[in-house]
Amino acid sequence: MSTVLLCGCASLRDAFDAVHKPEVRIASAELEALSFSGLILRFDVEIRNPNPMGVSLSGFDYELQIEGNSFVSGEIEEAVTVAARGRSVVPLPVELGFEELGKTIGEIAGTVEAAYQLAAGFSFDLPVLGTVRVPAQVAGTFPILRSPRLKVFGLRLNRITPAGASLDLELELGNRNNFKIFVEALEYRLQVEGTDWVSGMRQERVRLGENGNARITLPIELDFAEIGRSVYMLLVGGDSLEYVLEADVEVGTSLRELKHASLPFRLEGKLRIQR
Repeated sequence: MSTVLLCGCASLRDAFDAVHKPEVRIASAELEALSFSGLILRFDVEIRNPNPMGVSLSGFDYELQIEGNSFVSGEIEEAVTVAARGRSVVPLPVELGFEELGKTIGEIAGTVEAAYQLAAGFSFDLPVLGTVRVPAQVAGTFPILRSPRLKVFGLRLNRITPAGASLDLELELGNRNNFKIFVEALEYRLQVEGTDWVSGMRQERVRLGENGNARITLPIELDFAEIGRSVYMLLVGGDSLEYVLEADVEVGTSLRELKHASLPFRLEGKLRIQR
């Protein structure tokens, strides 16, 4: 009877010794997409199966820390079969929004980059051993971008006659980043006191240095026969005018990861005409 038990234990031990945990490592961490609103980090998880039979990944758990603070964590069920003595790469994309990061983690305010650490555990269903969790982790940094700001600087009246008026709308675009921005085009629509005054496209290139500002002038030509005589009374009066400015600004940047971006703006408020 003892001999049978010893043989059984030896067979079980041999079975355990014959099955090995898969090898898991985060082979690469890359910036897959970058914009002024956020970014996508892609982690490529490499799984190597040293066993003479296929194994199955049933899912994984993860925690992403930013500047030492837990930002997001969770569990994902994902079935992946790795062939006998084979290799498989599982992509793990993580999307981060700069506005959410700023609200959640105060340490990134005013910084140009943030440090992250990703810790994950990958669960495999193995013969004999059952479910086994294999950990992996990686650390690095990612850039912090801040969307440029657009504001109405003033509305200047250059000329007015009974037939029409000529004005300049002065805008100021501010770059809050430590890289250069180039304004390539600006499409705009201006409404004043509920009336559409002007719309158009400005394509003159404007350069904004690091943390710099630039003025942009939009010429406005008003024909009172088309727009209405009531606008004439607004222009000769001294009251503040309610406005709505919608603009889409196409920009390029000096960053290799962000060659082009489209920035939508909607500004509204009151302004007084400068004469």
